[in-house]
Amino acid sequence: MDAKVYLKTFSKKLEKAKAKFFREKIKEAAKIDPVAAEALKNLQNYMTGGKNVRAALVILGYRIAGGKDLKAILPAALAVELMHNSLIIHDDFVDNDTVRRGKPTIHKIYEVGKSEHYGAAMAIIVGDVGIFLANKLLAEANFPKDKVAQAAIAFNKLLLNTGYGELMDIDFDYKKKITWDDVLKVRIYKTAHYTFVMPLIVGATLGGGNVKLLALLKKYGEPVGLAFQLRDDVLGVFGDSGETGKSSESDIVEGKKTLLYLKALELAGALARKFLQKWYGGGRNKARLTARQVSRIKEIIKASGALAYSDRAAADFVAQGKKFIPKVTKNRDLVQILSSLADYMIQRDK
Repeated sequence: MDAKVYLKTFSKKLEKAKAKFFREKIKEAAKIDPVAAEALKNLQNYMTGGKNVRAALVILGYRIAGGKDLKAILPAALAVELMHNSLIIHDDFVDNDTVRRGKPTIHKIYEVGKSEHYGAAMAIIVGDVGIFLANKLLAEANFPKDKVAQAAIAFNKLLLNTGYGELMDIDFDYKKKITWDDVLKVRIYKTAHYTFVMPLIVGATLGGGNVKLLALLKKYGEPVGLAFQLRDDVLGVFGDSGETGKSSESDIVEGKKTLLYLKALELAGALARKFLQKWYGGGRNKARLTARQVSRIKEIIKASGALAYSDRAAADFVAQGKKFIPKVTKNRDLVQILSSLADYMIQRDK
């Protein structure tokens, strides 16, 4: 099955489960206070339009381990997707993003008519509520308790890595000198474990997967997750905001330390390098970057060869991950899905 077809198929199933879940939780929250019900409505709306990649990977990991009860695994898949969206509500504020999936970010929604502080505070708590609900969903999954406990341990262990990665990411943006190894470490902890490894392992654990299978899934998921992030970095600068639903200027304005930026500094000529060093991240320093300056930075990244280099690196990571597919499963359908998903990570436009 092709990756797009696979994602679309399971996304539809997840949307039904999601709608039922939020109907019940909004009704419960309304009995407490209207502000609680509004928070869940905002969270549900925020989740609308996502690719549901992580939920689909939970289901895929479950199937690879031999699981067959789709009804049973859907709540766990929803838990992972709910956790993802709750974390990026926080991430939107950290990155000063105002738009996500073509809609205002949560802190911007709450800011209207109130204050920036109110918007930020409410966004933090809405994200926290989503995290609490995600952990509750996984804890209540209809599987043997030992498997649920194992899945929860893996879930939180890899999410802890995400937290450490996020701390490093924020700190690195304020460092004058960082290396590709620094960026790689952030990408592994913040994205690869969280985007690919964690959902596959949660699903496989609930499906009864053994230690060997879980290790192989990590070997597949880590490099593919890195490729996913490299593509995300490219889309953050060169993507069509109409497709991605996000700004194609914010990474430049906020000075995100990506492979694109580091490689452009290395490959660009002296004048172009000086321009990058002066203006990349200008928004973080309260300078007002003009559209022309942003455009010039994009030109430098592309002309220097940094964009092509990043694309090649992403393709290499995909190739590394795909080497482990024959060891993960012999099922032809699952092999095709794993291979197609890996390729899709560097071909996607959003």
